[in-house]
Amino acid sequence: MGRASEFLHWDELLPDVLGLIFSYLSLQELPTIIPCVRKSWRKAITGPYCRQDIDLAKWSRRCRSHHLDRMLPMLITRSNGSLRSLHVSGLQNDTIFSFITKNAGSLQVLRLPRSEMSGRIVDQSAQRLSIITFLELSYCRKIDAYTIKAIGKHCKLLVTLPQLAPTGFGYHFPNRRSGECNSYNNP
Repeated sequence: MGRASEFLHWDELLPDVLGLIFSYLSLQELPTIIPCVRKSWRKAITGPYCRQDIDLAKWSRRCRSHHLDRMLPMLITRSNGSLRSLHVSGLQNDTIFSFITKNAGSLQVLRLPRSEMSGRIVDQSAQRLSIITFLELSYCRKIDAYTIKAIGKHCKLLVTLPQLAPTGFGYHFPNRRSGECNSYNNP
């Protein structure tokens, strides 16, 4: 008589386990290869299981902004509110940043280096980022001292806010009230 198998078949794996495995695949492989293999795999990638941690850093550096503007809402919407981590480089407008913060209910890590959203939209949206523990806004030229203050006021769980400019360079915060710049030198 044959022994019962000790291992689960691929079809029997939980969707969140499949999501964890699939998180190591590229964005191109997920929608093109995985759905063709098994029905349960297709179900796993269309659910929120593969969209909890979205890292588009490399892709976003070389794509055009209109592609990024279409891709981000699609991926964030598919996360169904379970997005924990987002890493995107070079956001070009306030609309996408606002969309991210409106869907940031579970977001703990937000990395947006080299982005061009305005300090005003970050000020207005900071309260929606209340459970953020890591926020990267390095090389975001429109972030000023008032924005940093709003982040500090609303993001009580924030543990890490990396420096805004490389060590040894001065970062100038535009002063909204007088149009002058306040200089800040990193240690």
